[in-house]
Parts: sequence; structure tokens; C-alpha cells
Amino acid sequence: MRRLATLLAAALAATVVAAPVAAQTTINAPGLIGPTACAGQGEAVDTNLGTITTVNNTSAVFTAPRIANMYSILRSRGGDGGPTEFPTNIKVYNAKNGTQAGSTQVIANFRSVYTELNTAFTFTLSSLTEKTPYYAVVYTTARGYGEGNPLTVRCFMTGGTYTPSNESGQPGYVANTTSGCFSISPRTHQDVRNCLCGRSRIWNDDAQNTAARTGLGCANQ
Repeated sequence: MRRLATLLAAALAATVVAAPVAAQTTINAPGLIGPTACAGQGEAVDTNLGTITTVNNTSAVFTAPRIANMYSILRSRGGDGGPTEFPTNIKVYNAKNGTQAGSTQVIANFRSVYTELNTAFTFTLSSLTEKTPYYAVVYTTARGYGEGNPLTVRCFMTGGTYTPSNESGQPGYVANTTSGCFSISPRTHQDVRNCLCGRSRIWNDDAQNTAARTGLGCANQ
């Protein structure tokens, strides 16, 4: 994956030069999940507190599992004299402009008489924009916490279509950094990765292909 990262960096820094005209191909990208989808906002991950499980062009699904005695976990973080109620919410932000996408969703209010989710919490994050990086913030409004001290932050990017300006007839990953997914516009790290995830093959070898999809954060890996 070091080679892939190097090529991505080189491609994004390079100036695209004129190339022979080739037949254009529209690539349907599935979106990204995880750190590679982050744009100016890193993940603060506690996988026990929720994951992005599905992404498409205009929505994503967030799932928080049932956790045994979540109340005690939060109480232990606050220490003696800390809060005894933990209203817990999720917000989603557009990572490009920092604006909130949709409304704040209440997950639960953990307290002594409601210590854990009875069942897994699943919420569809809808009305999103194609080919856009987002991050979901799970936080409690209890004293000493808040959005500035989140429980978890998860990054994802919606899918969409890309049309390389110089496809060069390559069905899979190409080392030429001015063709294929490296010739799309706009061309950010996230867009190139998203476009590569939409290819039928990134590498011809099955094991390499699986590893590449995992490393890129492909939503359909």
C-alpha cells in the first residue's frame, strides 16, 4: 500500500499534461468508509460506540451496537462527582464546509435506570450530496463532555460517478498518474480513492485487489 500512497501523492501534486484522446468511461463509485475518507477531520474511533455500515450516493447508515452497562462506562470516564445522566446524540457534518447535514439525532439518555441500548441503534443519514466527505460525531451533552470531547468520530464519503478525461483503455489500476482515476476532475485524495473503488478491478491478483480495497476504504470492499 506504500506504493499506492506514493502514487496518489505524486498524482495529486503533478500537473496534468496533454494526452491522446481516448474513449471516456463513466465509473460508478461506491463511497469510502474510514480514515481515508477524512478531509480535515480525523477519526476518534471507539468501535464500541458505532460504525458507518453502508454508504451510497446520497445516504449512509450508522449503527451503534448494544453495549453492556454503557452507563457505568460513561460514569467511570467522569470520575467521582461527575454527571449521572448522559444524553447521547449523533450529528453529521459536511467535511468540506463544516456545515451540519440534517438534524441532530438522539441515540439514548444513559442513566441509572437505563444503562444500555436495549437493541442496536441504526440510523440512516440521508439527504447527503454525492462525492462529498462527511464525518459523524457521537457525543453526550453531559457536563465535561460535549462535541468538543466526543465519544467517537467516524468519517465517510458518499459515492457518485466519475469520468476520467484520459481512460487509456485500462480496466484496472494504472501506474500512469495522468490517466484513469488520476485524470478525473475534481481530483482530491478522496476522489481518486473513491474512483478507484468503483473500478471492476484495482489489481488483477485477487489478494492484492482485496487488500487494495481495504486500504482505500472502499464501501463495497
